[in-house]
Amino acid sequence: MRIWIDLDNSPHAHFFPPLIGRLEESGYEVMLTARRFGQVEEIAASHGLHYVVIGQHRTPHFFVTRALATVFRALRLAMYGRKTRPAMAVNHGSRAQVIAAWLLRIPVMTIYDYEFVYSELFSRLATKLLLPETIPSVTLERQHINMKKVIRYPGFKENVYLSGWRKSPEVMDELELDPSRLIITVRPPATWAHYQDPFSEVLFRALVERLRGDRDAQVIVLPRTLEQGERLKSSYGMRSAPFRVSDKSVDALSLMANSDAVLSGGGTMAREAAILGTPAYSLFAGKPGAVDAALERDGKLTILRKIEEVRNLRFDKSSRSFRFNSADARTGEVILQHIIALGN
Repeated sequence: MRIWIDLDNSPHAHFFPPLIGRLEESGYEVMLTARRFGQVEEIAASHGLHYVVIGQHRTPHFFVTRALATVFRALRLAMYGRKTRPAMAVNHGSRAQVIAAWLLRIPVMTIYDYEFVYSELFSRLATKLLLPETIPSVTLERQHINMKKVIRYPGFKENVYLSGWRKSPEVMDELELDPSRLIITVRPPATWAHYQDPFSEVLFRALVERLRGDRDAQVIVLPRTLEQGERLKSSYGMRSAPFRVSDKSVDALSLMANSDAVLSGGGTMAREAAILGTPAYSLFAGKPGAVDAALERDGKLTILRKIEEVRNLRFDKSSRSFRFNSADARTGEVILQHIIALGN
């Protein structure tokens, strides 16, 4: 059976490789498409994946423009699918692939883990919706999600690739980091995302000013795009110490595992750090998702909600030689079985 997977965003290039490996071991043929966005291609290449680039990310602020961009990519994906004839499709929040699969009349599974994304298209066109168990059914029902399509997986999607993962020391040499000094990793908010709250930028600006005073710290900033990196340098004054704005893809997982704190505008990176046992902070000001709330309850993630909380942050050089990776291997096994079941 030929399974088509679409890599729509940078985190998905980490998420799918372990699943792809297991599928291929089981005799399935996996074909990959990727959207040119952020570090999708660099991360995919680092995992040895072979993919076809179809479309690229745009960051328009108007709904109609965004919708048209999605439809245009969907049509291109449908043309690809018509030539390659996959039996089924799988994605993590790729609206374009959902539309393409619907046009091709093949089953498609959409996975997503933030319940407040615009999900009507997923609910209408996807064959199955694979969501974390932590998202309450009542929340989905209020959004008029077709609950007959919903299936569940335990834990967090990040478990899929963090289970059994080991950090590499190479990133320390690559970035010329001094392990005896404070290392702080920062991820800016995705200001173009439709679910973003403008207050995230307010919190982020407060964080920049807070970190500017830590002259001896090594603050590694990982922008989501090259354009965002240039904006951080020009608009936020991140051209000098303690800031280092990365202009290329780095081993972010190993960097976070070697960091004394990780501060993210929300999303995957904050959860990765929390699961890896690194002090993790989220500056996401939108509606809190159930997965982040679960990590906060467990004491693994701190969600910063006020400017005062950002200004009062204190960072200490970690004295722990070992951090507990809490990733649960069950997550990947359950997701894998759900993907296989879609084609049966």
